[in-house]
Amino acid sequence: MNEKAERFYRKVAKYGGWREVPAQRIHAVLEEIVQPGRMGFTVARPGLFANPLDRNITHVIKLRRLKGAACDICFGVSLSYVPYPFLPRVRWHRTLKSAGLDLFCAPQVDGRTQADATAADENPYFITIGLGEQCLRDEMSRAWEKSSPLAASWFEGTRSLEGILRECSLQIGRSGVGVKYLPGARLVAAFTLARLGRKVEADSELRKFSEEYQEGAEAMANLNAALVRVHQGTN
Repeated sequence: MNEKAERFYRKVAKYGGWREVPAQRIHAVLEEIVQPGRMGFTVARPGLFANPLDRNITHVIKLRRLKGAACDICFGVSLSYVPYPFLPRVRWHRTLKSAGLDLFCAPQVDGRTQADATAADENPYFITIGLGEQCLRDEMSRAWEKSSPLAASWFEGTRSLEGILRECSLQIGRSGVGVKYLPGARLVAAFTLARLGRKVEADSELRKFSEEYQEGAEAMANLNAALVRVHQGTN
């Protein structure tokens, strides 16, 4: 048995075996640990907290389910002017209930340092939901303790459209690493530029998005029409 498997079975023994925590309890524990109200967030729906800054930007904290009876805590922005999904038609998300993660940070990928990787037995941002509530509490508390300073800094930098563009630039710069997400930094950059009235630059970013993601004609027609609406302020 390899070291990783041995660590896993030691953890199973520590917490008394396999007992998956019901979703309702997971969300209750999340709210208890994160305490969203202290940061100006409200519960938009189970597992997602939202803090609307203005008509464009809503800050979001979300519990994201992963494979293997696990989850992590992500934070990002929901942007009313970014259409997603865009097939078979574009959909906007302007309400707290429809808030999502248009641009975000996943600390279990983006925030893990080399020190984390070498000093810890396992990823400190990874939360197991299959070994009972005590394990959930222990790992969620650890994950949020490490994530919350990152979230505070990230939110401070994304309070304006210009800040959103800066974060897009950072993410585009490392876009060759890891999984591609939708809508993603390139598409967010295109629509943020359109919102700022910079249509020529917005068109250029949207073309790059088309090349990178290989979207079909229908998708691009929808996105180009949506870009015009955002530029004109009619979305």
